Amino acid sequence: MRIASGFTTTPVALVSALLAYTFSLDAAANPGRPSPFSLQAAWVTQSEADVGDNTLRRESYLFDMKGTYPLDGGWSVGWSAGFDVLDYRWQSREQSVFSTFAKPWSSVNRYNLGLSLGYRADNWTYVVSPILQYAWANTASSSDAGSWGLVASAMHRFDDGNMLGLGAMYLDELDKSRVQPFLAIRWSLSDSFVLTNPFDAGFSGPAGLELVYRPAPYWDVGLGSSKRSQRFLIGNVGQVVEIDEWVAFLRLGFYLSRQIGLNAYAGWMYEGKIELDNSDSERIASEAAAGLSFSVSF
Repeated sequence: MRIASGFTTTPVALVSALLAYTFSLDAAANPGRPSPFSLQAAWVTQSEADVGDNTLRRESYLFDMKGTYPLDGGWSVGWSAGFDVLDYRWQSREQSVFSTFAKPWSSVNRYNLGLSLGYRADNWTYVVSPILQYAWANTASSSDAGSWGLVASAMHRFDDGNMLGLGAMYLDELDKSRVQPFLAIRWSLSDSFVLTNPFDAGFSGPAGLELVYRPAPYWDVGLGSSKRSQRFLIGNVGQVVEIDEWVAFLRLGFYLSRQIGLNAYAGWMYEGKIELDNSDSERIASEAAAGLSFSVSF
């Protein structure tokens, strides 16, 4: 059964898939091996927020799938694929979103794909994953919207079953290169409390932490915080928008079986910023958010 959840974005979503894959490799070597294939669908809605002289309301529809397959000698392979539709509803009090851009976009399409190679030796699990993503608004063409990267992690499983590791993600994302380290953790504080990364479909990234309370096998409650980052093409002349914001969230998870789960979220977005071409930027006012996530495995 899944023990954590969160709200994911961009190639960071593939880090989420990588963490889930890493945890599944550990589970595959221990009792209770998970199903090798899973599907997830999520819906997220955000309240109206001021963005400079405009107001914005966002809604997201997120779909992803992933598979994990063990090989001989401690090796495993995996894959993940996702498709997201992001709806932007602008209500302009001024003509432009930015001082240098006068055509607000109304939607963003995002496709991502990741392949993973894992190796487990003794109590260590190593994973490396190349990733590919296309993200573009309705005002742009998909032809120049590609990004790629590489994610690697190493995780140690202690004798008590707890797991702790480090990873790094290199991204060449729409003319911007960066390296982002992250902490990978799944740590049981007691029989009912677990500290872990949020790594399932929704609206936070795996660079955060979630404290999970599990009073019964069929439901749990999570409280967490994380940073989200999105970057996508909005114009055919190379105009790129990047959105950074923090989210604090409360999650309620209910599980019909080991293969079927439903999660409901309430969140608060804060410290948001939207930037055009690494120069012109506007602050996004704090806003409430809510979401639903459904997952099934085979």
